Amino acid sequence: MKKIKLIIVTLLGFSDIAISQNSYKGAVYEQNSTTPIPYAIVKVQNKNIGIVSDEYGKFILSDKGIGVSDTVTIKCLGYKPKSILAKDWKNDLSIYMIADPIQLNEATISAKRSKEIKIGITNGGTKTLFVPLFTKKEYSNNNLIGREIGTIFNIENSCSINGIHIFVASNKYDSIKMRAIFYSVENGMPKDIIVNRDIIFSVSEKKGWVNIDISQHNISFNEGQQIALTLMTLDETNKDQFFIYAKMVSKNGLLRRDKALGDWKKCKGGIAIYLSGFVM
Repeated sequence: MKKIKLIIVTLLGFSDIAISQNSYKGAVYEQNSTTPIPYAIVKVQNKNIGIVSDEYGKFILSDKGIGVSDTVTIKCLGYKPKSILAKDWKNDLSIYMIADPIQLNEATISAKRSKEIKIGITNGGTKTLFVPLFTKKEYSNNNLIGREIGTIFNIENSCSINGIHIFVASNKYDSIKMRAIFYSVENGMPKDIIVNRDIIFSVSEKKGWVNIDISQHNISFNEGQQIALTLMTLDETNKDQFFIYAKMVSKNGLLRRDKALGDWKKCKGGIAIYLSGFVM
């Protein structure tokens, strides 16, 4: 009888292991709190595997391609990153993030003496192309969170940035939520996130320029710096079409990664998006 019990317990143990290895399930919260952190970036180090948590901080990362020696890193803009070994993962893991205070730039700008600037593609029209936020291939995918499109900017003068402007060609959403992310650039591709501010906004405009005020984030760049700006979708409930104007003449290229936190792809042209601000 004892042997039978031992076998049952052993089988149950194997069952729990099998279930735990089907996925890495968790939720992200503020340290010492039950307040969830929405849209956290969950990434397997050195692998093309990742996901973005939902608005309640919850996520389920498939175990496909993840080994016991891998490390899963959780990043939330405005918080210190956290790493967990895959072998130490527990189902329904609660992950608590420590706030990373934003160091404000001490540089000040005089409105009377500073020159207003615009960086990027500042116009659109009937002769431009359309760039879809989702490709047709993605419509069958239930999880559309984390897709990104963007372009590269060359900063000619040290400047403070107070606005992002997007030229929408067609928007069939009632409202679509996005995140703007600034990256460093290496070999013509985005590399590391360089602005530790979580810039989340909604677009309800059906057509024309969408103006996003980011002056409260106190963002500045240096002369000669090359940066990438991407738009990440945070909405998986709508699967209709959303297009941004684009131009083939842009030299900096159109960036896209269709898989959440996957490899970047780059093609000719660029989306109709520009930054506004003042020379420092």
